[in-house]
Amino acid sequence: MSKPNTKLLPIFSLCFCANIICFLDRVNISIAAPFIMKSYGWNETQMGVVFSSFFAGYVLFMIPGGILADRLGARKALAAGIAMWSFFTLLTPFFSRIWSLSLCRYMVGTGQGVNFPCINNLIANSVPLIHRAKAQGFTLSGITLGTVIGFPLGSWIIGMWGWPAVFYVFGGFGFIWIFFWLRIVHREIRDLSDASFPSRTPIPWKRLLGHPSSVGLALSYFCHNYSGYLFMVWMPTYLMKVHGFSITGTGIGAAVPALASGVCMNLSGWFSDYLIKKGWSREFSRRLLLYTGMGFSGVLLLGLIWIRDPYLAVGAMTLSSAFKALSTPVYWTLAVDMAPRHAGILSSIMNTSGNVAGIAASMLTGWMLSYFSSWDPVLLTASGITLSGVAIAIPTIRSKEVT
Repeated sequence: MSKPNTKLLPIFSLCFCANIICFLDRVNISIAAPFIMKSYGWNETQMGVVFSSFFAGYVLFMIPGGILADRLGARKALAAGIAMWSFFTLLTPFFSRIWSLSLCRYMVGTGQGVNFPCINNLIANSVPLIHRAKAQGFTLSGITLGTVIGFPLGSWIIGMWGWPAVFYVFGGFGFIWIFFWLRIVHREIRDLSDASFPSRTPIPWKRLLGHPSSVGLALSYFCHNYSGYLFMVWMPTYLMKVHGFSITGTGIGAAVPALASGVCMNLSGWFSDYLIKKGWSREFSRRLLLYTGMGFSGVLLLGLIWIRDPYLAVGAMTLSSAFKALSTPVYWTLAVDMAPRHAGILSSIMNTSGNVAGIAASMLTGWMLSYFSSWDPVLLTASGITLSGVAIAIPTIRSKEVT
């Protein structure tokens, strides 16, 4: 029975930290949004354009980012990506027009396009099958910790020094990370003792883009990400305008669902690998968590329509986020299961679709709020899309290799 390579722990700890920084630099604009709209006189529709610009850059560079991760290796590609998005995060307060701020956020998204393909390549190249879901759960939980830290810390920074300061502080974290990454990672990491290590081969685009499992994975991941990005982008506005939270209360209220998600991502990865160790099939261990997590998450989102108590609303969002997090490591592990020799590319395809959801959630929510002046259509749409992810996954997604 293969065991985790403890020499890789510092590397994957830095990958965990990269995901924290990645999401710190996503939520900073969400925390600052009410103050930016007030300063510049923008409405929700205009702010939605700025939000969606990040995802436009992220989506367009996702597959090229996967190719760079595959060809250049994680050490160079990830360092360059973090340097790029951190630089434009620092520049954000200097832009006061919709088009210029949108372009800046587009460049932040472009830099982040290499992040997850690089990490997924490292996992595919160095982690045995029975430990992959745990590795995914650990590194991906950095996403939620970034949100847990980002919302209250960002709210505190804005309360102390004004909204521009949150971009200066969070942008600086990326350059600190690069220093440690280049010091610790001296070469590409590959577990040469593992005979199953995938060798580099030409990219089979037709199979990756056309196989039913990969298509289902991408479409279902769109549904998975829609509600996540809805609340990452709009949750501070929702809590302040619908439930009357203060800026401090908003930071805490937005952090609680993310904290629950981080715990459940790690539990999911551990439980999926545990089932395989106990003799259950890889297919069963992946699909059980995907269906359960997405299904309960969608139902709980629907319940938010009738909840008016602010604390119950945070509780429902927390449970919905926690259940959805059970499926998150499964999607990324499935990308490795299906294409172990091209995990960075397939995860890029999947994440491209998943982040089109970021564009949709940002712009569609802004439009619905302006048109209906109500959050009910927003929540109904999010619930329907989440449940559709299960309906897509059942007949399409399998854990078998597609290439």
